[in-house]
Amino acid sequence: MTSSYPLGDLVPAIAIGARYRYDWQLFADWCTAVEASALPADPLTIALFLDEHPAATSTHRRRVTAINTVHTRCGYPAPGTAQALRERLTRRTRPRPDLRDAATDVIRRLPTSGWPGGLFGRRDALLLTLTCRMGLSPIQVGRLQRSDITFDGRTLRIPSHGIFIPHDPHESPRTEQVAVYLRWARLQAFTDRTPSNRWLGESLTNATPVTDDSVTGLQLLPAIRHNGPLLPSFDKWGHASLSRVGLSRRAITRILTAHLSGTTSTREQRQVKFFDDGWADAVEDVVEAISEDDEDNDEDNTEPVEPPELSSQELAARYEAGLAARRGTAKAMADLEPAFEELDDRTDELLARIQALMEAMEQ
Repeated sequence: MTSSYPLGDLVPAIAIGARYRYDWQLFADWCTAVEASALPADPLTIALFLDEHPAATSTHRRRVTAINTVHTRCGYPAPGTAQALRERLTRRTRPRPDLRDAATDVIRRLPTSGWPGGLFGRRDALLLTLTCRMGLSPIQVGRLQRSDITFDGRTLRIPSHGIFIPHDPHESPRTEQVAVYLRWARLQAFTDRTPSNRWLGESLTNATPVTDDSVTGLQLLPAIRHNGPLLPSFDKWGHASLSRVGLSRRAITRILTAHLSGTTSTREQRQVKFFDDGWADAVEDVVEAISEDDEDNDEDNTEPVEPPELSSQELAARYEAGLAARRGTAKAMADLEPAFEELDDRTDELLARIQALMEAMEQ
């Protein structure tokens, strides 16, 4: 239990300051009265304190700011940053306009094929679905990882946000929420298997546009090979950002505003060019040669190969030799780890510079 302000030696006067003196005094006195800890306090104590002291939202924000400031200055985590408190304190006095119908109309018009229009169209359709139809904030959407959403063949789930949406066969596949997600998730699964924009562009160029009569395939998604942001950023050529974080709150807000206000610019559809450098033929030749070698080996090796007979001493010697070789290899590879880390750092730095130059050229 804490005493009323100045709380003795627990809270130095400099940690409170004149700006937060009154609000902290009120909180500390209330904690003393109800025999609760004021320093450190927990989010439940703050919620009860605010509930018993009705005031305008701006006043509650000031009180929570005072409590957080005193805690951080005294070396404690700020208890007022709990998600439930933040959502309550940032809630608007007037309800947000219902953007679901407007978002549905925009999603209906977004392209699902072509390059790079199909890429941005599928991503932005999911972005509009998550924000305007499922109610997630831009910050929450930007933090979503691919593994945060699951699909069991019938229901889309985002457990971290308590969202469970079953497939609706009566809604158009152009706007149905599960169908919108699956189009984007299968595109990311394709890049898992074939991490090449050339093949991705060809796939989207040859894809059939989704219509009201299209059938949504409800097959399970393949396992995620490379987890990462659900909605990454792309440059105008369709190349994904090297960052391991998703779209920023500012970028998501800008995209949503442009779509909902009808100010988006039409992206020029580009033909995916495949340069005939001979490597496609080379790949086919190598695959064919490997297949022929396997067939020849199967024909030649019709007689079973009998393993050599070894004594227990010889088996033990070979076993120890194998272990020694593995230990030597592991030690050699461990010595290379710093070199690889340095190479990765230099590569990331170089790619970041190139990205900055490209962005500067676009402006």
